Amino acid sequence: MTTKYKTTTEHLDFCNTEYQRQIIEMTLSGMTQAEIAKELGKDPRRIHKALASVHKRAALQGVAPAYNVNRQTVPGFTTKRVSTAYNLDGDIVLQWHIQEPERQKLEELIAQFVEGFKDEVSGIHAPINPPTGIDDDYMVAYIIGDHHLGMLAHHTETMGEDYDVKISQRLLENAVDRLVSVAPAGKVGVLVNLGDFMHVNDSTSSTPNSKNLLDSDGRYSKTIRAASNVIKRTVLRMLEKHAEVWLVNVRGNHDPDAALWLNEVMRLYFEDDPRVNVFDNASKFIWWQWGKNLVVTHHGDRIKMSNLHGSIVSNLRKEWGEAEHTFVWTGHIHHKNQEEYGGALFESWNILAPADAWHSGSGYASSRSMTCVILHKDFGEEGRLKVNVERIK
Repeated sequence: MTTKYKTTTEHLDFCNTEYQRQIIEMTLSGMTQAEIAKELGKDPRRIHKALASVHKRAALQGVAPAYNVNRQTVPGFTTKRVSTAYNLDGDIVLQWHIQEPERQKLEELIAQFVEGFKDEVSGIHAPINPPTGIDDDYMVAYIIGDHHLGMLAHHTETMGEDYDVKISQRLLENAVDRLVSVAPAGKVGVLVNLGDFMHVNDSTSSTPNSKNLLDSDGRYSKTIRAASNVIKRTVLRMLEKHAEVWLVNVRGNHDPDAALWLNEVMRLYFEDDPRVNVFDNASKFIWWQWGKNLVVTHHGDRIKMSNLHGSIVSNLRKEWGEAEHTFVWTGHIHHKNQEEYGGALFESWNILAPADAWHSGSGYASSRSMTCVILHKDFGEEGRLKVNVERIK
């Protein structure tokens, strides 16, 4: 009952409830478990259980200060084993962190959704002839920042603009039409969905980790059909311009499970079309090579850019070494940001969606746009095109 934990401010990131956060904050203030129990009028066993739950969750992500382990894992992975070497003075000399992918039980969720859509989508798209005038040296990446389809916002609450499923669909369709019409006819068009494409992960309309209730537009079935239709339409529009279309659906913190079934539905829909390549998205990292270019995508949640750089170099050592031009694209923060690490360009992107009531009330704001990036096989980025939301309303 009196187990002592070495609690740090990092443990606040692993609280799933306000109750757990309160206990961690009280612990950080210097209070003992017994003092916290008395202050809150709770059974001491509940305090111990809450602390144990947070510390276990943190340890699985590589944060266990009591054992001199403080290297947070990349989201999507857990710490399997840590080996530490000490010198004669008891100081740490080396430490090896063995990570493995999270073993989430998502099969039932995916199977349930896919079963309902299987007859409608499986192999339904017949291959069409590719366009002419293709330039084999170029790839065009159409980048969707956090689109939050299914979010509900009203201008009276946000001092901004309205947003719902229909508006979300219209903005993305108009943006894609505009960018595809002006982009060069590169051999490959890549649709890069950087995560949080859907505002909610399931019918509870709450965030998967903290369980905060979200402002959502109607029933979940309405949202998932809209998401499937708008991605399908976007791929079909890109097929009019490019010889091949690659589809990248990154898992976000709002839609970690929903992104999996969305990917599976698109794979089924385009399974008979050799021009469409739907990337697997079981990992939170999705990457590809294009000539001398390496592009790595991740939603960008719960990890700093500097840590992201180290993880990529460690896990893609060969590809990193081969590339002359390396790009790391993330979402999550809803605004434009560029940083360089080790010669690679790390970049987050603006989004088309307006702020919801929570973000607006918290003072978050950013410009709204969608961008496509033009990559040459040998010479890297040679340009980009952007459409501002004012043009496509």
